[in-house]
Amino acid sequence: MKIGIVCYPTYGGSGVLATELGMSLAEKGHEVHFVTSHQPVKLNFLNPNLRFHEVFLEDYPLFHYQPYELALSSKLVE
Repeated sequence: MKIGIVCYPTYGGSGVLATELGMSLAEKGHEVHFVTSHQPVKLNFLNPNLRFHEVFLEDYPLFHYQPYELALSSKLVE
């Protein structure tokens, strides 16, 4: 099965949980794709079943924070 995981790539609980879940699914033979702004901190290896797709954030001076949801959804469509 091909599985896409979107998470925060930091040390926070949800990012760690998502990374551990993805790594476990990859060990069972599933193809897992992490889609986020940086490689998750707990994701210390990649293999054919475990992949990382970086979401690039453009500098957008109108907003205090970049429109991450738009960049994320565009990457998911790819």
